[in-house]
Amino acid sequence: MNKGLKIKHGFTLAEVLITLGIIGVVAAMTLPTLIAKHQKRVLEKQFIKAYSLISQAAKKAEADLGFTPECYYWNKYPYGAVRCAERDSSGNCTRYELLDGSPVPSDANGRFSDCKIFGEAIIKNLKIIKTCVGNAVAGGCIADIEGNDSIRAKANPDLSEYDLNVATSGCSGWHKNNIKTKTAFVAADGVTLFSYTNYLYFFPSLFAIDINGLKGPNKWGYDIFPFAPQGNITGGIKFVGANVCGAIIEPGGVLTTQMIKNVYK
Repeated sequence: MNKGLKIKHGFTLAEVLITLGIIGVVAAMTLPTLIAKHQKRVLEKQFIKAYSLISQAAKKAEADLGFTPECYYWNKYPYGAVRCAERDSSGNCTRYELLDGSPVPSDANGRFSDCKIFGEAIIKNLKIIKTCVGNAVAGGCIADIEGNDSIRAKANPDLSEYDLNVATSGCSGWHKNNIKTKTAFVAADGVTLFSYTNYLYFFPSLFAIDINGLKGPNKWGYDIFPFAPQGNITGGIKFVGANVCGAIIEPGGVLTTQMIKNVYK
């Protein structure tokens, strides 16, 4: 026996290829999850920044005005639920009433007489670099996003236009075509705001924030979130996740209320 002969051990080409194949499969399985988690963290950080921005601007606006403006939904509704009493031929509600059949008081949802001055004071406290007056999409302030009607239509393609109007009755301000004509405000850090109403100024009774502007994914519940002011005559105003008309979300997204809970655990 030749004791000087050294035997070298190694991997064959087939073994190397098999190992690389296994690594590739594992990477293909885990990489999308890692990317999704990273994107989620990025959006949560952007949400915190945007929420802080608008909250601080509102607090300063309230301080600048020297009083709590009447621009808020009640912390607790004093009159109970409201229902649709009459609809037109298109399915839109034309008259609402309380559950006992009585007329809906003017302040059933809250008080909003000071929303114009409150909105103007908020905008003054934000560094706005671009405003799209009545042409939020065409002006390049927001992307051509979905509306509560188009989201429902995609999920339920058999729904008639009448059924879609019934499903979104009282919330047509978030219809896809109506969103295009909003007035939008782009802040220096990329956050974009646009109101539910079609006023040519910021009207904060119900509004949405795109936390990263034109950057994707431009979806409700991902980087676009609706907010509403909540308060009462004895205390300050805070912005919370809007319900009813504000409960607009695309598949896989989260409601504003849940997002707030997620980032402020």
